[in-house]
Amino acid sequence: MEELDPLQKVDLAMLRAEHQKRFQTMITYLKQKIGEGIEYRNAVAIAVISEQGAYYQLTDLPEEFAGAAGDDIEHSFLTTEEALKILSEAASITRNTSKETTRHYSLLALYSRRGIIDRKNCYLYDFRSRDDIAPPVVLEIGSFRPEQMPLFFKIKADSAFAARNSGVQAGISFCLANAGDRHLLVHIPYSGDQVTDLSESLDTTTIQ
Repeated sequence: MEELDPLQKVDLAMLRAEHQKRFQTMITYLKQKIGEGIEYRNAVAIAVISEQGAYYQLTDLPEEFAGAAGDDIEHSFLTTEEALKILSEAASITRNTSKETTRHYSLLALYSRRGIIDRKNCYLYDFRSRDDIAPPVVLEIGSFRPEQMPLFFKIKADSAFAARNSGVQAGISFCLANAGDRHLLVHIPYSGDQVTDLSESLDTTTIQ
């Protein structure tokens, strides 16, 4: 397994401390709702699918977590070609996001274990449009590699443009590479004003 160097371990410890203060209680709550299930893992992430829901969390940063409890969660197993097609479609949307068509769109791809703290081994795009007045907030880190299958990728979409022009569905989709002889894809649906962050209320069943 790929190892982190001492400086990267310090950076990771600081990042974990920040995330733990904000999200640990919420993560514990949602895990209890989802319960035990089938577990898939690789060097970067772990995914659990149960009859009550599904979630993922990163191995070196367990506080980087997304999941939901409910019976409308979908999962499938993809070939590398199928997974890269979905990922390429998701990346193409980043060139066309605007506040008129997109409230939130993000794409995270981790190409190695170091990706969470080393921008040379990841790609991150995040677009957020909060209201009609303020300009959207856009963050882009690293480089997208269209022909390389990442160990993990996540797409979060609340975008009319994405829904009309690609196979990217509204909600959170994450893919764990090498789950057996294929790649695990999980989709957690949501739409519009139904999107709720668990950090705002423990009454909801979705956290990102």
